[in-house]
Amino acid sequence: MSLKCLIVGAGQSGLVLAHALLSAGAEVTVSTGRSSQDLRNGRAQITQLTLPHGLSVETEHNLAMWSGVAPTFDRVALSVIPEPASQVGFTGTLPGVGLAVDPRVKLADWLEFFEDRGGKVVVHGLTVTDLEYFTRPGAMYDVVLLAVGDGELGQILDDDRSRADGASRGRHVTQAYVTDLQAPEDQVLVYSCKAGEVYVVPTLTAQGPVHSVMLIGRPATADQSGVATLDGTAVGGASIHHPQALLGRMCDMLRANHIPLWEQLGQAALLDPFSVLRKAVTPSVRHPVHTFDHGGSLLGVGDTVMTVPTQCGLGWEASVRSAQVYAHRILAHAQTGRAFTAKVLKDVFTAYMDHSGAATDFFEQYVDNFWSGQLTANEQDLFQRACADQAVADQYVAGFAAPEQLVRMLHPTQT
Repeated sequence: MSLKCLIVGAGQSGLVLAHALLSAGAEVTVSTGRSSQDLRNGRAQITQLTLPHGLSVETEHNLAMWSGVAPTFDRVALSVIPEPASQVGFTGTLPGVGLAVDPRVKLADWLEFFEDRGGKVVVHGLTVTDLEYFTRPGAMYDVVLLAVGDGELGQILDDDRSRADGASRGRHVTQAYVTDLQAPEDQVLVYSCKAGEVYVVPTLTAQGPVHSVMLIGRPATADQSGVATLDGTAVGGASIHHPQALLGRMCDMLRANHIPLWEQLGQAALLDPFSVLRKAVTPSVRHPVHTFDHGGSLLGVGDTVMTVPTQCGLGWEASVRSAQVYAHRILAHAQTGRAFTAKVLKDVFTAYMDHSGAATDFFEQYVDNFWSGQLTANEQDLFQRACADQAVADQYVAGFAAPEQLVRMLHPTQT
């Protein structure tokens, strides 16, 4: 195959796509501002779940490198805390196993493996002028794909205001990798309260298996002084820089929100001084294609186009699904010998939305509406039934891993 591709960015969606295209015989170049060593030695990144479908895609492309080493989970335990001393929830079984690997390990390993397989890696930050050059008709690449996530280059794609109103509001993530946490090693714990969500995830790091504890807080406002929050920047939190002090603040916020994890976390130890993270996440919804004045176009990939909010737990699942559909459609079009026009690129994105993007959008809104009083009677009833019936709980958790299934459960007449 004579297909020549440039992928800008080396995150989950970009690297899965790069490996898939390379496996099909395409010539693929990945341009990234960080080398594999930069990734390994860099700051902690937000923990992401590799759910059963995503793991199967990774296995298909020989990217599941941590079998037998990474802790696996096959259940999700959801606890909802509507008020102090009140907790309801259930534990459901996933339709397979999942796992989590520290992105600093996973992405670095994948980038090196890509180069070992014959892919080309260019460690160099690109500019909009570079993108304009590489997309010129008749230039060195047949298709240019932008997979920079929340990186600055993504701003070349215009905001899609027709869908932005439905986007989830931002969150402030406070995260720590800890050892000696008294928590299950074979399931993901999820706590939900009015202040936000908490995930406890068995995770493989460079030092071995640990737990990642993520507090995903709704941004606190100035008039919320004295109100329980999971926003690590609130009430002087932004001035906390020492990792141990930040861990202590996490415990305080959990306790204030009556999340029972606070006591176990207080007895755990930080993995190392670089194992904490505090980050504001602002979801964005963008048009997938940018066309330059010369007529050439590029296509955004994964969360460069549509951010999946952290509280949904589906960020990397959506990235894998995006890469999977993109690879199939790009390879199919390459067989025609025709150019990758703006319309062709837009059709690639539309195929992803039809495949699973719309269902992921729905799940995002479902999670965001949980505490807003906007859930429908059907949506409220499903949660209540899951609390009382193990079979429904299993279906509910399976719908977390595959949102299209949850859509069918809640709105059977729409599918």
